[in-house]
Amino acid sequence: MGQTYRAGGAPNVTIGGMKVHYLARSSATRDALGIYRMELAPHSPGAGLHRHARLTETFEVHAGRLTLRIEGHSLELGPGDFVLIPPGQPHAFSNRGDAPVSFTLSFTPALGREGFFEGLAELAATDRLSDEAAMEALMERYDQEPLEGFSGWSSLE
Repeated sequence: MGQTYRAGGAPNVTIGGMKVHYLARSSATRDALGIYRMELAPHSPGAGLHRHARLTETFEVHAGRLTLRIEGHSLELGPGDFVLIPPGQPHAFSNRGDAPVSFTLSFTPALGREGFFEGLAELAATDRLSDEAAMEALMERYDQEPLEGFSGWSSLE
């Protein structure tokens, strides 16, 4: 049986100002694809500068303005904008604006990405997003290489 997402449901995970709704779990796609609806509160970090060795990541903005840092430049993405990040491409994202941003995030292959979000949520709940050893261990398990430390995960850079 397929999965159904209904708007307005509670998020699966909350990481500080970020809410994550699982649309297509890695377990439902045999780890081929993971799709997630993201809500990012105003003036919230999303992810510090990082890259993936295997993952292709996409962003599609539905509401608000998402700041995406890529190739040394900051791009302001608005409703309808779409970006594909190939493996190896350094990137970061945040909400620097005064309004919430809503976007869809996907990963191919998924590599059990829900575990990464759940690990981040656990670290955020215990105020440990700046714990370098814990963040590095989590990222290593989920094809995530930090490129400028971990401050961009808990505060706007």
